[in-house]
Amino acid sequence: MKNRKIEIVDSTLRDGNHTVGNQFSLDDIEKIVKALDDTGIDYIEVGYGFGMGSFAKEGFASDEEILQRAIKSSKNSKIAILVFPDKAKLETYEKLLDFDIGLVRLAVQASNVKPAEEYIKLARKKNIKVGGFMMMASRLNASEIANEAKKLACYGADNITITDSAGAMTPSQVVDAVREVKEATNLEIGFHTHDNLGLAVGNTMLAIENGANFLDTAIAGLGAGAGNTRTETMLAVLNKEGYEIKADMTKAINCVKILADIVKAYGLNIKNMEDLILIGYYGIYSAFMKNVKDLAEKYQISKKDLIENIAKNAYVPGDEEKIEILAKSLAENV
Repeated sequence: MKNRKIEIVDSTLRDGNHTVGNQFSLDDIEKIVKALDDTGIDYIEVGYGFGMGSFAKEGFASDEEILQRAIKSSKNSKIAILVFPDKAKLETYEKLLDFDIGLVRLAVQASNVKPAEEYIKLARKKNIKVGGFMMMASRLNASEIANEAKKLACYGADNITITDSAGAMTPSQVVDAVREVKEATNLEIGFHTHDNLGLAVGNTMLAIENGANFLDTAIAGLGAGAGNTRTETMLAVLNKEGYEIKADMTKAINCVKILADIVKAYGLNIKNMEDLILIGYYGIYSAFMKNVKDLAEKYQISKKDLIENIAKNAYVPGDEEKIEILAKSLAENV
């Protein structure tokens, strides 16, 4: 049913951190967590996944410091971590579990999930929601993924994330994988992908339509390769399709501006797709956008409100005078 609840795991501060050489400072982390928390994101994923102190010798914040700052900065969103069992020692991992974590996922190759076993069991002992993060799923067929997923279920996993690490899965692969893993495990299913084939949003929607109930995104798609599924774009599509989500699309779009200012210091520029998303969300002619910007500035009104009302009135090229009358009317009613 399209009115069912969908949860968002935003990985800007985990997967996205790699794009700036894992250099996000604690102050950067605080700003981004606060912005995402205000947006209403369900889970904010942070850290490197290697265990406490992994970068401390090189002058980077440790996973412990990142968790402390993220938890302190979030009022409503739950903090999530991704942990690599082959890189994080069990004893250091156990210390991370003493923090107020809402979700921990164990990153393992989809072809071999065995390394996650003890890590899953330890999280369950501490009553922390835990899942398997099955990387490079594109290399396996649906039955092979499902067979490994069943092992994660036996270990005690609460959920499974099918992870298209290379952004290589075709739509049919996504559909088959989600259906078979859901049928084999009856667990909550998540989907993580990259936009290397331009399929991130489309494949994520297919995952949801076929049984997934949570998904990974990142503000502005910040992430490896061509980037992750964009948080702000995904929210727009979920809204249009009528799914129940906590996060606010408009606030997510504003997060892009906050993130852009931060990553600029690391020599990275990100694309703000606000206008394109609003055009697609409300279904207006793209030719109107210059007029919209000019009128919004002239009458000191919200660009989004003007676009929304243009859509309601179904204006077409040639209706520019009507649009100005509309803008003036919106200004008078503020």
